[in-house]
Amino acid sequence: MADHAIDYDPLKATLGRAVARQPILRRLFYTMLGALFLRNWYIRRELKRARSKKSSWNIFDAGSGFGQFSYKMAKTFPNATVYGLDVKPEQIEDCTWFSRRVGQNNVKYDLGDLTIYKSPDSYDLILNTDVLEHVLEDEKVWANFYASLKKDGYLIVTTPSSSEGQKEYAGDDFSVIGEHVREGYTKQEFIDKATRAGFQIERLDYSYGPFWGTLAWRLLQRIPMFWLSMSKIFFVIVVPWMVLVYPIAAFAMWMDMQVSNARGGGWIFVGRKV
Repeated sequence: MADHAIDYDPLKATLGRAVARQPILRRLFYTMLGALFLRNWYIRRELKRARSKKSSWNIFDAGSGFGQFSYKMAKTFPNATVYGLDVKPEQIEDCTWFSRRVGQNNVKYDLGDLTIYKSPDSYDLILNTDVLEHVLEDEKVWANFYASLKKDGYLIVTTPSSSEGQKEYAGDDFSVIGEHVREGYTKQEFIDKATRAGFQIERLDYSYGPFWGTLAWRLLQRIPMFWLSMSKIFFVIVVPWMVLVYPIAAFAMWMDMQVSNARGGGWIFVGRKV
């Protein structure tokens, strides 16, 4: 870990415990994640584009985490069944409890490893959100994704970019990528790994561009997380800060999606199995 890296895991664990078995708080937490993180804006756009392509969907949420995307996809996709997989037992237990509590019988969660899990020709859509940067043997995951998709199935991936665009995330003062096994992907590395697995690349775009995306990220993640990493007491400052700056940050996130970023801190990838 970098000398001044922020370790996200304790912060995420604290939030997870707070909303674990509280349906109302969990829904609010999902709404907050969707509003505050630019990658979620990009994912919603891609899901909206995909939704009209088929009349029914078998979906794999690969690295389901808190379960916010499984919850959303089960609600918004026609005739959807959603299968979520994660390496953390507490996440699987909490997400399973929540889906049963809110009556989402079309969602199932399991404990598993993406480098091992493969279900040939099973899914119309696989979503993988900020996971590959944590996986050392990532090419096994690419191969498993390809094998698990049906023909004409789609893979949507978000992950950080490498040094060509990542400097916004690893400044001199602190970094938030200390828990990653790699800084991210270069464009060529992304293309090579996707095509080696067999994917036809539909879209590969930078997100978190050098102006609009970075502005939003600094306002909504970097500054608040830096404060909270020093002391939880700063929560009393973080809440009014977020309320104050959110209109500016929301406009910046919208703008990031309108421009064609020549570089950026993240990738949004859409691939198809042909």
